[in-house]
Amino acid sequence: MRAKASCWEELYRRGLQQPLVGEDLYAGDGLLMFWSHKPVAPWQDEAWLTSMRRERASAYQRQVLNQFASSSSQFIDMSWWRGCVDPNATPVLADKTLPILAGVDASIKHDSTAIVAVTWDDRARKVRLVTHKVFQPSEREPLDFEATVEATLLDLQRRFRVRKVLFDPFQMASTAQRMQKAGVPMREFAQTPANLTLIGCNLFELIRGASLVTYHDDGIRLAISRAVVKENARGLQITKEKSAHKIDIVIALAMAAYAATQQSHVEEVPIVIPYIWSKTSGVISDPCPGSRSTTAAFYAYGGSRDPFAREW
Repeated sequence: MRAKASCWEELYRRGLQQPLVGEDLYAGDGLLMFWSHKPVAPWQDEAWLTSMRRERASAYQRQVLNQFASSSSQFIDMSWWRGCVDPNATPVLADKTLPILAGVDASIKHDSTAIVAVTWDDRARKVRLVTHKVFQPSEREPLDFEATVEATLLDLQRRFRVRKVLFDPFQMASTAQRMQKAGVPMREFAQTPANLTLIGCNLFELIRGASLVTYHDDGIRLAISRAVVKENARGLQITKEKSAHKIDIVIALAMAAYAATQQSHVEEVPIVIPYIWSKTSGVISDPCPGSRSTTAAFYAYGGSRDPFAREW
């Protein structure tokens, strides 16, 4: 990337040395360069420009002002994060009626391993952080997946109603097989650039719109503050500037939050129980007691979704 930027800068400086033959147009020495610092696209209206200046400063500098700038910047404004923290919220200890969705970002030796569980609050239309756990392995003491990750997932299964666990199969193929056999609904989610961009953009929008509710935690706050984004053709990809910075909790949160928002778009299928209606007796709850169910009898008598379809 540095070599590419240097090449562009060299061409830019060379172009500026040529005669100006039109507005922002330079020509000479076998080079024709158009270099403008003003928005030229019809969709770059004032509202769009204001949003870009406020939310994606480095992108605004590069894409609008046409200036050289780093493609990476801080993931979010920390004031947005403070807006997501509920001072009265605490991790949920247990609730077997609470449906949760989890994300696991695992590492054996270097990075930390994080497990994050969230739930979708349908009434508030927000993602809520339920609980989380972080493990830090080392070169001398690699992570024991059975004693940490698997034990935590089984514990979540006992304490909550686990709907889905997203994981990257790179480090967790055997763990996922064991968990699946134990009844934990594991779902592969490879951390490809496309997927990381997908979950990064989703988490960015949730935090920006205060559609994420979390409890106070110094570790999560530190990781959020150290997360940066690199912009590519697909959108925003979460990463870090220094290898010593641990942002695995952010990735796990992004995975879980993505699963929750996807779950929010799935409508529950209504449960329809047919019944038999008689013109003389009205609704008959069990026309054949002791022999067949109401549903079976319903169809045996020629029932349909229209209670007036057959009179008897």
